[in-house]
Amino acid sequence: MNEEFKTGMMVDETMKADLRSSAKWAKFLLILQAISVVVIIGLGIAMIVLGGKFPSMMPAEATPFAGSVGIAVGAFYVLLGLILIYPVAKGFQFANGVKAACKTGSEAELARGFAGMRSFLKFYGILAIIALILYAIIAIFGVIGFCAMQGSCPA
Repeated sequence: MNEEFKTGMMVDETMKADLRSSAKWAKFLLILQAISVVVIIGLGIAMIVLGGKFPSMMPAEATPFAGSVGIAVGAFYVLLGLILIYPVAKGFQFANGVKAACKTGSEAELARGFAGMRSFLKFYGILAIIALILYAIIAIFGVIGFCAMQGSCPA
């Protein structure tokens, strides 16, 4: 049975099967990602807790900031984990919305699912742009640092 949407698009049984399969695979990958987020947050909390104890294990001549580094890295991990909860939630919105739409034929559920996928992909697209910019900045500073160590840069 075909369902016609306001745009005139038709969703046939083959498309529904593909959407259901995509939703199942998305849910599997999102479960793995959710587990990873929990591990990241757990490691961050462990670093914060153990980071404060780290200086007592170091020799006296070690840097006084040894514990602070562990706490800062732990806080970064916790923050990263908390940020990564958003795309996991949006991915589950896609998987659950598409699954419900295929089961009930609801256009609203399908729209909700695709809105979740749009947000999921937009998040990772913005993250990729940020990573590329950071890589470019790191490369520029790397070249500047290399030139400074050599004493001159080729013009």
